[in-house]
Parts: sequence; C-alpha cells; structure tokens
Amino acid sequence: MKLSFSTRILIGRLLTRSGDQAWDFAVPLVLIKILPGEFRIAALYYFLVRLATVVFLPRLTSLIDTVNRFKAAKLGILLQLVGVILGLLSLYLFVFFNSVEPMWGPTPIYLAFAFLIFGGILSNLGSSFMDISIANDLVPSSFTEDELARFNSRLRQVDLFTEVTAPVIAGLLLVLEWNNISLFGFLLIGIWNILSFLPEYGILRSIFHDRPELMNKPIQSSEASKTSFIKKITKGWRSFFKEPVALAVLAYAVLWLSALSPHGVLLTAFLIDGWKLPEWEIGIFRGLGAFFGLGATVLFPKIIERWGLLRGTQGFVVFQFVMVLLALICFLSGDRLGQIGFLAFVLFSRIGVYGFGLGEIQIRQIGIRPEVRGQVNGFASALTGIATLGLYAAGALLPSTQDFNMLIIGSVLCVLLSAIIYSVWAQKHSEFKDEFPRPESNI
Repeated sequence: MKLSFSTRILIGRLLTRSGDQAWDFAVPLVLIKILPGEFRIAALYYFLVRLATVVFLPRLTSLIDTVNRFKAAKLGILLQLVGVILGLLSLYLFVFFNSVEPMWGPTPIYLAFAFLIFGGILSNLGSSFMDISIANDLVPSSFTEDELARFNSRLRQVDLFTEVTAPVIAGLLLVLEWNNISLFGFLLIGIWNILSFLPEYGILRSIFHDRPELMNKPIQSSEASKTSFIKKITKGWRSFFKEPVALAVLAYAVLWLSALSPHGVLLTAFLIDGWKLPEWEIGIFRGLGAFFGLGATVLFPKIIERWGLLRGTQGFVVFQFVMVLLALICFLSGDRLGQIGFLAFVLFSRIGVYGFGLGEIQIRQIGIRPEVRGQVNGFASALTGIATLGLYAAGALLPSTQDFNMLIIGSVLCVLLSAIIYSVWAQKHSEFKDEFPRPESNI
C-alpha cells in the first residue's frame, strides 16, 4: 500500500531531523574527547558554522526560485551528504594527526579543523536549504490554509520527537567500542546519517513522480537570478524588509535573543555552574521542555481555528511574555522555591514560543510569493542566525554566573519587544488572509 503524500513528507522530515540532531550532538563531544579541555575549539566550530550560514544561506536559497523543486531537493541532499562525509573524515584526521603532532607539527591539525568547519558549513547549509525547500515551498503549495495549521503541527511534533530521541541514541552509540576502532560509535552515527539520505531521496522522488505538477513552480526572472553575490547581500536585506511578512519574521527572530530555553547552552551552563544542579535534574528539565513544546503543537490548530491565524499567533507570544516575566520574578527571589518557580515558568513559556513559531511559519507560507520563497525564507533564516550570534555575544560579554540575571532581564525585554513588533504588524495586516489566497483543493 502506497503511503499518502503527507505521510511521506513526515517520514522524510524524520529522516532529515534525526540525522541532523544526532550529528550536532556528537560532533562537539567527539572534539572534546580528542582534545580534552579545549572547549574553545567546539565553540569556535559552532560560531564559524553559524556565521557562514548567515552569510551564504540567502544566496544559496535563491536557487530555489530558479530551478524546479526536485532539483532543489537533490541539491540540499547533496550538500548534507558531502558535509557529513567531510566531517567524518576530518575528525578521523584529527585523531591521526593529534597522535603524530611531534613529528609533523600542528599544521595538519589546523588543516583537519578547517575541513571540519567546511563540512559543518555544507551540512548546515544543506539542512537549512532542505527545510526551506520542503516546509516553506513544497508544503504551502500542497495544502489549504486550514490544512496547513494541522500539518505544520505534525511537522513540529516530528522535530520534537527527534530532539528528544536522536541525542539519546547518539549518546548510546558514542560509548560503543569494537576491535580497537577509534571512535567506533561516532563512525556508526556518520554511517547512519549518510544512509538516511538514500530513503530521503527515494521518498522525494516518489512524491514528484506521483504529483509531477508540484515539481514546477513560478520561476524568478533571469535578471534577479543573475544578481551578483555582493549585490544580493548588500541589497537583499532592503528587499527583504519590503516584504509583507518582514515584521512578523523579525518578531520571531527577536525571540532567538532569549537565553530562557531549556536546551540552550547559556541556561544549561548557568544551572550547572550557578545553581549546581545535578545532571539528572537538568536532563529532566530539558526533556520537559520538549514535552511542553509538544503541547503547543496540539493546541495550535485549535487556537487558530477559534481565533484565526493572526490573533492566535499573537496570543501565543503574549502568553510567552507573561510566563518569562513570572520566571524573572521567581528568579529574583533567590530561594529554592523561587528556583522551582523559575524552571516551571520557563517550561510553560515553551508553549508560547513553539506556538508563535508555528504561526510565524504559516504566515511565511501564506504571505511569501511562490517565485521568491527561496530568497525571502533564506533571509528569514539568516535573521534568526544573526540573533543567535547576538545571544552568544551577550553571553561572552557577561561570562560570570553572577551576571546571568542581566541575561534574564534582557531575555524578558526581547520577548516583550517581539510581542510589540508582532502586534503592530498584525494590526496593519488584519486582512492578511484575503491578500494571499491558498490552493482550492487538498492533495
């Protein structure tokens, strides 16, 4: 029996996200295992990968607007595949060169690290490219607006499932050893990631074989597609902020400046170093963060059906602000009860941020013209990347655990700013639904 269109999309998402989550979890741990105590290496790796993604993603995703959807999907898979292979080979080169450094000097290690960064950039670009190609282009061309809310929730449930399970499986694999093979568990994770691209490719091929009309789309003009890289970067942001959805996207990006995330690096570091919480408590806290996010995916279609897309999305971000404000009050109390309240309200705030994220995705799906979806969504993803870099910069400027209260206050203000920006945008675009009609029939 052939699987339905929506089921095949979800399976493809599961394959992509599980591999990404396992890989992202394993790489820094392996780096630290190879170079004990060198946390700066892992931090530098992630910083450079993020920075390159911010710079190159908008230019890369503009290709989505110039080729058919199947070619775009194949490019995304290829980038991920090459990136994982390079990363796998680079870390094994790390092991080898680290053992012979007195003979050859440190230069080969630097080269291995450069290849690792290049592989990470390709892998991250490919993952983001696939996300935009499928979730922000193929999906909105295939469902009505009412169906989008339900399907986006199911996509997010798949993401949350992989966020919880993939790192656990990867952690179990990392401890495996066999016949003195170096990093045997990591090798298995790399093979898992590489092999996952085969069924993902087959699924996409079957989708476009069964629905060939989805392969083609309105193509951007040749003048736009031939814009130089420098011109695209310098003028692209100005064009992006002229898009009807720009302020809604900006509101969502501002949320990425918040340090109040259960799986965030800064909050985790504070709970370990500042409050001295045991690892098992932090593990439960992070798992509950995903659970509360799952609650948002269940609530989202019901809220949108009752209040509409714009008001429902606004309700989620206002709810998040109330929760993080209460979390701040509990944090400032300074006692154990305040700590419990702080963690509890941070968890409840995840309902707001995940619900708002689902609304923002649907707003982009509806409000971006098909012929520029790749380019606009590329700049949208770059905007959240810039916000993430800004958060890491704030953490670097306030490195002491005693300064974490400043990060919390700043996080609350950022959520408030997000709510204000979105509310202004929603008031201006109250007829947003009628401006961009959806497909008439379900697939």
